[in-house]
Amino acid sequence: MDINLKINYEDVLVRLGANKYLTKVDKKTKSLILEVINLAKKLLRPKYCICFADKKIVDEKIYLDDFVISSKDIFKLLENSQKVCAFAATVGQPIDDKISYFMENGMLVKGAVLDAVGSVAVEVLADNICNDIKEKYGNTTFRFSPGYGDWGLKNQTDFLKWLGAEKTGIKLNFSFQMLPRKSVSALFGILIK
Repeated sequence: MDINLKINYEDVLVRLGANKYLTKVDKKTKSLILEVINLAKKLLRPKYCICFADKKIVDEKIYLDDFVISSKDIFKLLENSQKVCAFAATVGQPIDDKISYFMENGMLVKGAVLDAVGSVAVEVLADNICNDIKEKYGNTTFRFSPGYGDWGLKNQTDFLKWLGAEKTGIKLNFSFQMLPRKSVSALFGILIK
C-alpha cells in the first residue's frame, strides 16, 4: 500500500470547525494552514499493522483466532462477514511532540492547526488501509473502533496486543487512549460474495 498521505486543505479547515463551503479564510490564515501542512509532511512517520481472521461465533461471542469480542454492535456489524480485517495505524510521535512544543511556547494557533492536520493525516492513513483492502477483497463493512457503541475502550488493550501494535510504536495510557495521539485502531468485515 502506498502510505504517501495526501492532506487536503479543505479537510483541515473542516477539522478546525470551519464550513469548507461557507467559511471565508483570509490570505494570512490560509498561508499559515498551508505552512503547517507542509511542516506536518516532514514530521509524518506512518506505520500500521493489519490482521485478518475468520469469524467464528460461539455463545454470542465473536472469536477472531484467540481474540474474543463480546459486543452486540460488532456482532451486528459482522453478521454477513466471513472474514474480518483489523488494524492499528499511527502517523508517529514527531507530530505529537511538535504540537506540544507549539502549545508550551505560546504558539496556540499553530498548535491547533497542527493538531487538526495530524487528525486528518491519521484518518487518511486509516481510509487508505480500508480502501486497499476493499480493492483487493470486494465489499466491506464500515470500520468500528474500541470505544464506540458497546465495545468499550478498555477492550483496546487486548485488541492492540492481538494486532501486534507494539511494532508500530503504539502504546496505551492509563485511560486506554493511544499514544502517539494521532493513532487509530479498528476492525471491519469483509462481506461474503
